[in-house]
Amino acid sequence: MKPIKMNFHAFEIDNDPDLTLEQRIDKIREMGYDSQSKFDEKYTEVASWYKDHSQLYILSYCMFYFMIDRQNRDEEAETGSIEFPPYYMELLQAIALTLPYTDSGTPLFYKVSAFKESMKQLGELNNTKFYDIPDHIKTIEQMDAHQLRIQMMAQTTAVRNWSYEHLMQKVTKELSAGISDVFKHLYGFEPQLLIELLDAMTHEVEIRVNSHIDKQHGFIYANDTISLQQQYENIFKDSPKSTASQKAEMAEKYSLDQLKDILWMMSDLELQQLFIFDLNQMESLSRGLLTSQQIKTVMDKWSMKFGELAQSEKDHFMLSNPVQSKPFIKLGDDHYFSSLWTVMTHMSISLLELLVAEDSKLQTKYNDYRGEYLEQEVEKLCRQAFPGAAIYAGSMWPGSDNKLFENDVLVVIDSFALVIEAKAGTVSPSAKRGAPERLFKTLQGLIEEPSHQALGFINYLKANKGELSLKTKKGPNNRVDTRNIKFFIPLGITLSHLGAMGSNLKMLINAGVTNKKVTELAPSMSLTDLHVVFDMLPGIPQKLHYLQRRREIEANVDYFGDEIDLLAWYIDSAFALGKDEYEEANYYQLTLKSKELDPYIIGRAKGIPVEKPALKFTPWWQAIIGRQEKQKKQLWLENSFLLLNIGYEDQQTFEYMIKDLIERIKKGETTDRHNYVEMDSNTSKRRYVCFGYPYTNEHLEERGEILEEIMYGKEDEDIKGIFLIGTNIDKKDYPYSIFASKLDSTLFDAEFFSMVSPTPL
Repeated sequence: MKPIKMNFHAFEIDNDPDLTLEQRIDKIREMGYDSQSKFDEKYTEVASWYKDHSQLYILSYCMFYFMIDRQNRDEEAETGSIEFPPYYMELLQAIALTLPYTDSGTPLFYKVSAFKESMKQLGELNNTKFYDIPDHIKTIEQMDAHQLRIQMMAQTTAVRNWSYEHLMQKVTKELSAGISDVFKHLYGFEPQLLIELLDAMTHEVEIRVNSHIDKQHGFIYANDTISLQQQYENIFKDSPKSTASQKAEMAEKYSLDQLKDILWMMSDLELQQLFIFDLNQMESLSRGLLTSQQIKTVMDKWSMKFGELAQSEKDHFMLSNPVQSKPFIKLGDDHYFSSLWTVMTHMSISLLELLVAEDSKLQTKYNDYRGEYLEQEVEKLCRQAFPGAAIYAGSMWPGSDNKLFENDVLVVIDSFALVIEAKAGTVSPSAKRGAPERLFKTLQGLIEEPSHQALGFINYLKANKGELSLKTKKGPNNRVDTRNIKFFIPLGITLSHLGAMGSNLKMLINAGVTNKKVTELAPSMSLTDLHVVFDMLPGIPQKLHYLQRRREIEANVDYFGDEIDLLAWYIDSAFALGKDEYEEANYYQLTLKSKELDPYIIGRAKGIPVEKPALKFTPWWQAIIGRQEKQKKQLWLENSFLLLNIGYEDQQTFEYMIKDLIERIKKGETTDRHNYVEMDSNTSKRRYVCFGYPYTNEHLEERGEILEEIMYGKEDEDIKGIFLIGTNIDKKDYPYSIFASKLDSTLFDAEFFSMVSPTPL
């Protein structure tokens, strides 16, 4: 699968200058109110389809024809949207459960388009009815807060799969393993077996679907009406059999194409069997590790019967759909159906947590282990991502009131320290539905609290320079040497996925979730997103540069997108935005930028070779950064940061300037004894200067003096960093002969990045 490039396109938003803020809000409110009233009508219309058609038939038909990708294409990346998103399927199953079962063999036939259009209109009305703004909202501040609620509701409604499937499976299985002993004592088996059973059932559905497609293709290409009917009966062995005279009668009555349509519709009536499992089948799929009775106990908890949701609030079907924790429909005593197989992995944690909630002791164990697991995983990821770094977990430190705090993970690499706080809290159903108080409290707990702790620990380390001995709850003290640490990067990690809200601190500030400034908050991302970030960025400098620049971008730029969208933008641009970074009028819509990374991430998990997206460097620039990281000489990380701040086009320009100068020196076309090129990069707020200095063996004794003259010639100017790349023309060193640099105390945006013991220009 080849990645689709998600390019940026510039356009202007022309607000009507004649409308006041209140009038604009009224127009939005009117649209939302109108959508709400139409939504109720359309909901009734969609539900009415179940009066003439079996619920199992409609659900199976939609799953088979609308949810399964037969062309190995990414519809959302190609078109910008999904025609029939997963939450349509969830809504249809919930509506089906509000009614008694309709035992009908009537197919949709020519009404398919009308049915699909009804669902599309219902989904669109649901999106716009969120704009039914409460009457008390009059100001920009109130609108920002309401917008955050709308964003949470929209994410709850439409966004499925909180990470890539292989990472969701990993987290769910490992959480299951952590509570295995208590779970087994209660249920008689290990919870991992259930997660494995769900995986096996999902794979079995895939096999059944492919088999059904093969069966359809097996009869549809027949050349005459008689052989068409015979092939259909041979393939679908449980279908009613007809005599030779009956076949002849059908051949007389219908054309070949008409008969193909009829038999195809008949094959659709078999679709529900693809998505039904009985207890014996599930026991077999568990490899006999679970008994039928054990499976029945669990499946009954994960299932509902037709009519069970008759009294349910339909708005909750969009924002807290009960089928997300009970995705199966119980048919008789030992058969279970679901149409939600494309999102079953997404639901696996909800299914696990439903069983956990049955017992208070198990619930306590699970809640405790979520926190332990998150901290352990973050530490493990950091050890893999930063080989050779000093990594400390669980350091206890005293706050200003002598209250003891615990830092989850501290990573010290040369002069840099990455300070991580992990929060394993959950997002409650009421928060997902946009309940203001619960939503704000949830976001404060998952983002503001870890920020407070991370920045507090940074202040403690800065105030206590030396070799510290910090207690831990378990094991020996952590001995942390802070004398060489100059730069600190705070970071919050959550187990819950917060989407765009978790990666946009300004959105939370504008909405009034927190009264903190951006400088008082740490960037936040989920554990699975951290997996992806560390996997996609190969070198230590790139990882740290992304985390540092991401914080500056979050403060300087207005955008909308989640963490992987931001990562894709970084890989595409290195965040070398120049003056656009500080242009307040700019707004970047990043949604779907992550599609550029999907083919590699998904392909790699499946063992399919796909070229890995990477930051764009000229070969020479890549070699310079590689040598810095390999040799790890003094200031190697700072030098790498300076190099990473130079965009690809500037790299090309600088390399051309140096090569051109070298050629002129070789040809004797220069008049000065010493020659160099100079290039300024970025804006006045983020100004870096690059020097290229070619020299020969005869100038070796003078080289040091010339270097100092070049480097310190900019001493009085507002420059964050200077580096010089020197090349001995006679030796032909590659990628360079000497590398020198000089840093300002505000090497990075001083507001957003801490530096200790600065070396002034």
